[in-house]
Amino acid sequence: MSGGPPATVAHPVSHTVTRRARAPLRCLFDEIVAEDVLPKVLHRYGIIPAVVATEGLTGPWHTPGSQRLVRTADHRTLREQVTAWEQSRHFAYQVDGFTGVMARLVDRAVGEWTFSGRDSRSTFTWTYTFSATSAATTPFVWLFVRTMWSGYMRRCADRCVELAEAN
Repeated sequence: MSGGPPATVAHPVSHTVTRRARAPLRCLFDEIVAEDVLPKVLHRYGIIPAVVATEGLTGPWHTPGSQRLVRTADHRTLREQVTAWEQSRHFAYQVDGFTGVMARLVDRAVGEWTFSGRDSRSTFTWTYTFSATSAATTPFVWLFVRTMWSGYMRRCADRCVELAEAN
């Protein structure tokens, strides 16, 4: 996805959330991975801006390799690319194109969702992993993830459950 060479050494910092929903598995999956879901669930949290739109989809959203631009409320964009899609089981994507301070701290990020369920109950686990630009920036990324990103993910996960349970 990126125009430059990939980072030679990964310095991952991850956070994971798990939620249960009173919704069928297919419904939960479809709500969370819908092409238009980001502005519905990724609202401002502290210094993290809301996602306001996605655009420029290069192929069907359910097809690995498809990319789009994610627009944030602070007028920045990120690139997002589907890396895995297995209906009602697994969804993964990579994000890059960070700007500002984040560009100095993070090369890319990977989001990975796994789903399971039975009858009208289902569960998802969402792991988001930032690749710090270097060992020196890893502590700053770790601090950001622990103080801001973890709360952002918790709120997003709660909104995802609300969407699925409302349908």
